[in-house]
Amino acid sequence: MGARSRWLLVCLGVVGIVATAGLVAASPAPISACPPCDEGFVRAAGSHGLETDIAASTATVRVHPNHSATWTARVTPTNDSVTARLAANASLARDVATDSFGIRYGDGIPHDFQSVRVTDGTVVIRYRTADVVQRGPFGTQVLTYFRDEPGAYVYTDLGAAELTVVAPSGTTIARGFGDVDDRRLTARELPGVQNGPFVVFAPEGTPAPGLVGTIAILGTLGGVILRNLALFVVVPGTVVVGGLAAIRRVAGRVADRSPERLGAAVAVGGGLLLVWTLIVEADALPAVTGLLILGGVVGGVLLACGAAVGLPALRRHGSPWRILGIGVAVAAVPAVGAGATLPLSTVHRGILTGVVVLPAAVALGWSDAGVGDARATRRLLVACTVVIYGGFAVVAPLTDLGGSLFLLGPLLVTGAAVVAVAAAGPLYVLGVAGGRTAA
Repeated sequence: MGARSRWLLVCLGVVGIVATAGLVAASPAPISACPPCDEGFVRAAGSHGLETDIAASTATVRVHPNHSATWTARVTPTNDSVTARLAANASLARDVATDSFGIRYGDGIPHDFQSVRVTDGTVVIRYRTADVVQRGPFGTQVLTYFRDEPGAYVYTDLGAAELTVVAPSGTTIARGFGDVDDRRLTARELPGVQNGPFVVFAPEGTPAPGLVGTIAILGTLGGVILRNLALFVVVPGTVVVGGLAAIRRVAGRVADRSPERLGAAVAVGGGLLLVWTLIVEADALPAVTGLLILGGVVGGVLLACGAAVGLPALRRHGSPWRILGIGVAVAAVPAVGAGATLPLSTVHRGILTGVVVLPAAVALGWSDAGVGDARATRRLLVACTVVIYGGFAVVAPLTDLGGSLFLLGPLLVTGAAVVAVAAAGPLYVLGVAGGRTAA
């Protein structure tokens, strides 16, 4: 190995180490909405020689018109001697309270500590969080506190056994979670909503507050939605549509091929993929996994398209629209069913959507072979474009704020789109061969 090659390997190694360290350092910290209400208090007390757990905890959040919120956390320790020591030593109580925000990683949430007192066996901690409200349309105010902070922290739970949010004076809660009663929201768990839920305050007497609250949330998420549309829909969709256009231009004048042989090869490839998927996922059966769905869909599409072109009886009754319909049906039914019943990842859902390009390539090749006229081909192109972009839009995480590894998702989906376009080339040739024979 030459000196230049060794230096290249060293540089690549350094870059890899730095990148890995950066990702680890940027990993978001899991925290609760009220750190002093749970593990934060326990760890802070332990660091001062006070061993205890928490018997009960509640938190009340009063939101103010200046977009700040005052928190009152009430924590009841299980160890009465700890409570007595905190009641007798104001300095110790303050140290424990202020340290209870540095939970798990980092310094926890940004806050302004105000006071601590011990009353009737309960430690009462007051603090303020600033800039937790954004102005929305129609005079609404959107509490964004429960949203994750990409790259910094993610909320895992409320922390408190019960949390109450009190709306600013002159407003009511238009959208929220838990039990909502006019100006008060009471929750016992954080909803399983990606990146946390919103709470929307609307002026008293606002008509259709639920609709107004939804509009306010969409307005707050406008920039995030546009970014995710570009990353998860426009980019991979354009790769697929542009790839199909390039295939039609490059492979438009292919030599005559035997549709029987091509169809058999594609069908056999699909069958082998199905068998391979079953072998690899044999240990997981009868459970249904993302890989099983993905391999089954791709293999089923290849098998259906190969049979539709390779078998003369089916080819005689074939058409571009039928080919597209058969392929999309084979791809869409399992994909929709899996998406509705399985917690598939964004990457799995995006790849399943990209599978539509395979039957689309066969249908376009069939139409370009002369079976369909120019107007029919244009309609087919429009339909394929709508299906491709629409499919990516349906599965895209449009409201995802992102984080340190956020770009990995769209990169993988776009990479899958490139692979789908590469696989579409032979299928376009398959469609041309089938269309010429049927003509």
